[in-house]
Amino acid sequence: MTFEPGPANPQPFSAGIHTVPSFDPIEVLPPKGAGWLRALRQHVQDLRSLTFPFADIQEASTARIQAEQRLKRLTDHQQQGGFHLAPDDPRVLEQQRQLDKLTADFNRLNELNETRKAALRAASHVLSAVEGWLKDGRPPGTVLQDHEVEVPKLAKGENSLLDAIERLRRRGRELKADLHRIRSAPFPSSYCKQRMRAQIEALAMQGAPDVANLIEHDRPIVWPTQRVQSQVFSADPALAFAEIEAAVPLIAWLFKDALIKRLDAEIDTEADDATALSHVEREKREAEVMGDLLATERDEAALTWAALEQKLPVEHRADISPVALLGVRLITAPRANGSPGTSPQHAFDIVGARR
Repeated sequence: MTFEPGPANPQPFSAGIHTVPSFDPIEVLPPKGAGWLRALRQHVQDLRSLTFPFADIQEASTARIQAEQRLKRLTDHQQQGGFHLAPDDPRVLEQQRQLDKLTADFNRLNELNETRKAALRAASHVLSAVEGWLKDGRPPGTVLQDHEVEVPKLAKGENSLLDAIERLRRRGRELKADLHRIRSAPFPSSYCKQRMRAQIEALAMQGAPDVANLIEHDRPIVWPTQRVQSQVFSADPALAFAEIEAAVPLIAWLFKDALIKRLDAEIDTEADDATALSHVEREKREAEVMGDLLATERDEAALTWAALEQKLPVEHRADISPVALLGVRLITAPRANGSPGTSPQHAFDIVGARR
């Protein structure tokens, strides 16, 4: 038995020093979802490799500038160091032809590079958004599972995948507008009046003077106070605190009924019960729209992947749901300690039952 010699100058062992491996967000993805993330990363790499190096652009620009300078020298007067050739001189015409060719080559190269760089930026933004969501945006206590989505068929009148993608994106914008309207809807006047009365009652309780000291000890009435905070502007800015008499609670205690009556009238003036939504209605409609939006974005992502495979000029949207793009779904993770909760066989799909 033979042994290989060890290193001549072995490094001393340092206890407690170790390298923490960097986290790759692909580790939290199921198999198919991980495959889509790899495909997105490869797509970004492919687009990066298609862009022209700066040296190539600079070389084409320099060649064009030098051709311009040669043409200028041919036509400039002798006093300017030129040859003063006529515009129809064969040498001038040949140099003009060379300049036109180099200009066209430079413009073509520059435009093509800008187009490729725009596609690279779009794909890079998508990749950054997806990986950022996997690292920091995924709801805590959830895991990801693969979610099968078939590539939808083209609708009537659509001639290509690009037409279908645009239709789905248009539908997505409409759903987001619906979501904005739901979240911006006012609350019913009856609910607002209920909240107002509770607020006035709380203020009235805070504003009630304390006459116990007067009755029991012949001391002054204790008026309600409140603590206020102020900022002191000086060489060394500081905060100041003070106790002042609470005027609004006292008014609420003194004129509670009058305040409620006037506020009822103000609420009636400002309210729009025709478009108002209660909390329950708001949550229900929002959940429905969010489900439709996710289904639409799943179809959009499937068609976009298919279009990319066909080398069509399209990229994923940077604001598309990562769940839709990766073909996954979020479920609550089973409890590790065996305590009551969602089990692996009955995991609650927080996205809902929609596809």
